[in-house]
Amino acid sequence: MKISKENESLLKRYLFILIGVSALVRALIAYFLDLGNNEAYYWTYGLYPDMSHLDHPPMIGWFIQLFTVNLYFKGEIFLRLASIVIGSLNTWIIFILGRRIKNELTGFYAAILYTASIYCSVFVGTFINPDTPQSLFYLLSIYFLHEGLIVKYEVCNESKILCRLSLVLAGLFIGLALLSKYSSIFLWAGVGVYILSSDRKMLKEPFLYVAAAISLLFLFPVLYWNYTNGFASFSFQGARLLSAENGINLKFLIGEVTGAFIYNNPVNIIITIAAIFSFKKRRFLSDSQYGLLLSLALPIIFFFLIVSLFTDTMPHWSAPGYFTLILISAAYLASRYEIQKKGTKGIILPSPLRYSLSLLIIATALGLSQYFTGFLNIELKQEKEYKIGSTDFTLESYGWDKLADEFNILRESDIASGKMTANTFILSSLWSDASHYDYYIASTNNMVVKTIGPLNETRKYAWITDKLGSFKIGESAYYIESSRDKKSMTEVGSHYFKNVELAKTIYIKRLNQPVLRFKIFRFKQLSIIPERELCSFTK
Repeated sequence: MKISKENESLLKRYLFILIGVSALVRALIAYFLDLGNNEAYYWTYGLYPDMSHLDHPPMIGWFIQLFTVNLYFKGEIFLRLASIVIGSLNTWIIFILGRRIKNELTGFYAAILYTASIYCSVFVGTFINPDTPQSLFYLLSIYFLHEGLIVKYEVCNESKILCRLSLVLAGLFIGLALLSKYSSIFLWAGVGVYILSSDRKMLKEPFLYVAAAISLLFLFPVLYWNYTNGFASFSFQGARLLSAENGINLKFLIGEVTGAFIYNNPVNIIITIAAIFSFKKRRFLSDSQYGLLLSLALPIIFFFLIVSLFTDTMPHWSAPGYFTLILISAAYLASRYEIQKKGTKGIILPSPLRYSLSLLIIATALGLSQYFTGFLNIELKQEKEYKIGSTDFTLESYGWDKLADEFNILRESDIASGKMTANTFILSSLWSDASHYDYYIASTNNMVVKTIGPLNETRKYAWITDKLGSFKIGESAYYIESSRDKKSMTEVGSHYFKNVELAKTIYIKRLNQPVLRFKIFRFKQLSIIPERELCSFTK
C-alpha cells in the first residue's frame, strides 16, 4: 500500500513522540528506583573489568564503563543510561526493519509493539543488564541478515560484493551480540534453519562462511578467559542449562510459558499467534521474508522451552526470539488496518495496539505503586518463622540508601570507640547481597566487600575476593543479614572468627510501616583462613 507524503511525515512525527515519551518515562523510573540485585552485580563488571566473567561475556561491563565514563558519573540514572539510550535506538531500528520488510506503517506498528513489550521497554530499556547491549546487536544482526539473505540476494541492484557485504556485517554484529550473551548463537541457528528449509543454494555462498568465522573471532576474549580460568564460565552455564537430575518438571515449563507471556506482553503474543495462523490465507509478507523471520525466532524459543522441562529457566533468556515475531505481527496488522483513505490525514491505531500499550501502562503503574506503597501486600497473620519482606519482590530495589545511612552511623561510632577499624571490610556469602553492599555502602566509604561461599553462590566475587588479597588471620568484618535472606551466615562467622556479636538492627519502612529488617553483626578476629574453594577462584 502506497502511503502519502503527508501521512508518512505524520507517522514519523508520531514515532518520535513515542520514542521521546517512552525515554522520558524510563529515565524517571531509572532515576527514582534503587538498583536491583543484578544491576548492582553488573556494576562490578565495570568496576573490575575483565576479558569475560563467570556468568556472562564482557560486553555489559564495557557498556557500563562507556556510558558512565569509566564510572566517573555515579548514581542509578548514569548506570542505567545505556539502557535508556539503547531502548530508544532499538525502537528506531525496529521501525526501520518494519519499513524495510513492508512499509512505513509496518515499521510504526512494530515500534508500538516493541514499546509495549515489558521485556523491551522495562527489562532492556530501563534496567541495566546483558540483554541491553545484546538487544542492540541482535536487531542490527537481523537487519543485515535480512539484507544479505532476502532483499539484496533476491533483488541485488547493487554489485554482488555490496550484496554480500551485508552478510559480513551481519556476522560482525552477531559477534558483538555473542560478546553480550551466549544465547546470541541462536541467530546462526536461525540462519541454518532458513537456509536448509528455503534456500539451500546459499550453502555455496563463501561470504556466508566468512560471516560465521567473523562471529566466532569475537569470542576470542571469552575463550581465552575460560582457558585461563579452567573453563569456569562454560561449566557454570552448562550446569544451569543441562541439569536434568530431577527429571521432567512441568512446573518449570509452565513458569517459562507464563513468563514469556508476561515479559513479551500477552496482547503481543495473541497478535503473533493470530498472524501466524492467518499467513496461509493472507500473504502479508513474501514467503522468503516470513520464512526468515520465523526461522530466526523459533530456535531460541523452542530451545528454552525444552530446557524448561528440566531446569528452572528465566523468561528473558528466550525473549530476543520475539523481535522477529514483532515484525511479523506488525506486518499482519498493517495488512488489516490502513491509513485513512481519500487523502485525509491521520493514522488508524488498531485496537490490538491500544490494548497492548494500555496493558504496559497498567502493569508499569501497578509495579511503581507497589514499589512506593506496597498496596498489593495483603495483611495476614503470619507464621512465627515468616521472614519480613520475603514475599515482596519490589523490596529487592528498596531502602538501600536508608541502610547505607544507618550503617555509616554505626561504622563511625565503632571506629571512634575502637571496636572496629577503618580497614574493616564487609563479608557476604551471596553475589546478590555482596554487590548491593558494595555499591551502596562500601564504594562510598572506601571499604571493600569479600565473600565466603561456593562459586555458584559468590560468582564474580570469588575473583574479587582474590584480587583484594583474600583473607588474613586477625581481620574483622561486618556482616549484614536481611530478613529476606534464605539462610544466615552467623554460623559460618562463628566457625571462622573468634567472636560474633550483633551490633545493630535496622528496620526499613514504607509509609511508616516496617517492610524490611537488617541485622548488622561484627565478626571479630579471623582465626581460620577459609578454604580456597570458598573464598577465591584463581588460575
